[in-house]
Amino acid sequence: MFCPKCQFSETKVYDTRVTQNGRITRRRRECLKCHHRFTTIEEIKILDLMVEKRNGQTMPFSEEKLEKGIKKAFNKRRIDNNKVLSIVQKVTEDILATDKNPIKSTKIGKIVLKNLEKVDKVAYICFSAMFSNFENEDDFIKLIKPIK
Repeated sequence: MFCPKCQFSETKVYDTRVTQNGRITRRRRECLKCHHRFTTIEEIKILDLMVEKRNGQTMPFSEEKLEKGIKKAFNKRRIDNNKVLSIVQKVTEDILATDKNPIKSTKIGKIVLKNLEKVDKVAYICFSAMFSNFENEDDFIKLIKPIK
């Protein structure tokens, strides 16, 4: 690890903390040359999970794409970014727990809806409107009625 101040290549770790259910490791480091202290964050990336889209095409799973979709559901709603990241993490854990590879995009959508319903009903409805293929307004009303 290079020191961000002097670019020296040797540092020592003097504090390590594991957060977010073991997915992120935060390390405090000190440069052995200039003694500058800095933090590094290590995060597990899910690289081998594939998603099967509705048209049959497969593509790599993207937490960034998942986060964008969830943020769209909260458009113009007040929500802390940490809460969004927490939802993304929970959805990702639920996806991995299915042990399916590739996983269907419709299954991911259902997992997102299940998690959004617990957090914010309006975001749930917005995501459902983006995710579902409503044929008419009656289909949309059927979604909203049980929520009241």
